[in-house]
Amino acid sequence: MSADFEMEKKIVDFLRQNGKSTVLIIFKKFGLNRSTANRHLYNLERSQQVFKSNKTPPVWDLMEKKIEIKHTLKPEQKSQTTTRDSCGEIQEERVRDLLKSGGLKAHQIAKSLKQPPKNTKKQLYIMEKEGKVQKCIKTNIWTLNDEESNDSYNLESSCSSDHRLGSNSGLSKSFDVIIELGKGGFGCVYKVKHKFDGKIYAVKEVVLTGKADSEVKALARLDHPNIVRYITCWSDSENCTSNQERNKASNTSRSSSDVVTFDRSGCEENDDDDDDDDDDDVIDDVTSGMASLGVTADTRTYLFIQMEFCEGGTLTAWINDRNYKEIKRTTMDIHQIFYEIISGVEYIHSNNLIHRDLKPDNILFGSDGQVKIGDFGLVVHQTNDSGDPIERSNKGTPPYMSPEQKNGKNYGEKTDIFPLGLVWFEMLWKISTGRERAKLWPDLRNQRFPEGFCDCYPTENKFIKEMLSFTPEDRPQAQHIKEKLELFFSLDQNLLSQKTI
Repeated sequence: MSADFEMEKKIVDFLRQNGKSTVLIIFKKFGLNRSTANRHLYNLERSQQVFKSNKTPPVWDLMEKKIEIKHTLKPEQKSQTTTRDSCGEIQEERVRDLLKSGGLKAHQIAKSLKQPPKNTKKQLYIMEKEGKVQKCIKTNIWTLNDEESNDSYNLESSCSSDHRLGSNSGLSKSFDVIIELGKGGFGCVYKVKHKFDGKIYAVKEVVLTGKADSEVKALARLDHPNIVRYITCWSDSENCTSNQERNKASNTSRSSSDVVTFDRSGCEENDDDDDDDDDDDVIDDVTSGMASLGVTADTRTYLFIQMEFCEGGTLTAWINDRNYKEIKRTTMDIHQIFYEIISGVEYIHSNNLIHRDLKPDNILFGSDGQVKIGDFGLVVHQTNDSGDPIERSNKGTPPYMSPEQKNGKNYGEKTDIFPLGLVWFEMLWKISTGRERAKLWPDLRNQRFPEGFCDCYPTENKFIKEMLSFTPEDRPQAQHIKEKLELFFSLDQNLLSQKTI
């Protein structure tokens, strides 16, 4: 009998003898910490042995008692209970009917249902848990999942209200758009189904600039199992924008810098796409990028980049599952995943490129669990054609940017090593709340680790500390980190063929 099974049996016996209880009473009773007690209770809830109230904090009780109470109700009480249960089903049907016409935000659904937003969100999260709906994290748009909607999505309403796809867009000609996966500083990414081959892909739509041109060129030349696979790309000048953007465009004299831009979550406010002083001098600038496809500078043109769809989700979701859903992760799993990440970065650097935006959001998993590094919107060359250093900008995602990248100084490939140190730490160390993260992060960026980390992970601590060195020269190269992982944790290339999630 496993220790977990034995402890959960004790918790059930305790509830049977003492009645309903809070997690505080339970973890004190059995000498557990709160996290472990919660894990056992949620395991019991999944196996339908216990249930919790909607109070704060929740009160736990045995499911068998709930069933007994239901069976002993008087006829009129049963009628009331049935009414409440059927109300929940009716509410769910109403939500589904609303979402059949396209994606909506929670407050829009609440308004249509004429109920408090809090109740609507609760209903949506219950339906999400049951696999009936899904939420786009970056846009907060709720949609029916693939099975619920039978792939019949309304193209306009599945996107956010301020960025809709026109019927003549470069996407709708060959693809059915399933859902908007996210929106960043350089455009939108959509989950799509090809009308002819029937396969699922990810398509990134960006305004055609020098940056977009450099991104697609980088993806086209990178062929590695740990980098998102590039399929093809095409341009389209017929893609429609929102009415507000159309009106603005018609009233403003256009120039080469008059392009649609999107806010990039977590980036500097002044991080616009057409900074002539940026290191896009190394790769084609806006005008030459458009000219390469035969488009004049005064035409609003979009570039579509078709890539493999990574259905395993992001590393962010993987970390959140461990932090908030108590899903266990072994140290070997963590090291294996990080080995694949570092293998992909080593390959990027070997091609004279710097990613510049490495973070859990941009690290994905394929259907087989293999790591896939994505989002090459900030990729740049390490040196110019003469082999000389390049003046850099401070573009990126601030919490993960290296000190020299934040300062906009000259930097090379080792600027990618700093965020990898932060990512490896996040994979190893559980961070339970946003407040804890906010407090910990400045210390972590200065090589100060939380109490207990060095004792739990003495070897990893040394490596991560090196990677978080303030001076780039003190950080190891990706190749050396990979070699250390092989040496100290018995990892090798053969592990890349195994599942990692």
